[in-house]
Amino acid sequence: QLMKRLAARRYAGLLILSPTAAADPDQQPADRSQPDTGEVRSPEEMEEDVGLKKRKSDLEGQKQMQAGLETGEKVKRKRGRPPAVKLPPNPPELTRMLSMLVDMVINYKDGLGRQISKGFVQLPSKKEVPEYYELIRKPVDFRRIRERVRNHKYRSVGDLEKDIYLLCHNAQTYNLEGSQIYEDSIVIKSVFESARQRMVTNEQQKE
Repeated sequence: QLMKRLAARRYAGLLILSPTAAADPDQQPADRSQPDTGEVRSPEEMEEDVGLKKRKSDLEGQKQMQAGLETGEKVKRKRGRPPAVKLPPNPPELTRMLSMLVDMVINYKDGLGRQISKGFVQLPSKKEVPEYYELIRKPVDFRRIRERVRNHKYRSVGDLEKDIYLLCHNAQTYNLEGSQIYEDSIVIKSVFESARQRMVTNEQQKE
């Protein structure tokens, strides 16, 4: 009977101590349903965070790429040729004068009856004579000069004169001094100057 009472008291003490022990914060198991902020994160939250960072990175990369493309387009626009400006036609009298000057130079023949302009009518292609185009930066021939007269590129006799002198200068730059085409270029320049002076004199007499 005494043993039963002692056992009952011991058992009752355990029941009384158990809630007290459970209430002790030092003895409580860690509550893992609510983790400390920033220390322990669920796989789903970590995956969502990584996905968000990746989307931000992709968005920034797209913005940078777009900015690069826009910058490239601006550079291309700057480097490209400006749009061709269609010039108004020259007065008919000026066009007639320029055409006559070019024809007088092209049709000129030396004392032997040789038309010296034949070597200047049309330049060979880059494929045929690539070294010419490497040396001569502004190639010009009588075919191009005639075309520019028709398209009203020359706004004065002085503009035509520049291309005639350029044609002669190119021939003297590329060919050896004393060669036939070198000497012909000197004659062409002289013929043009004489034709221009004659035409100016005729215009003055008309006035």
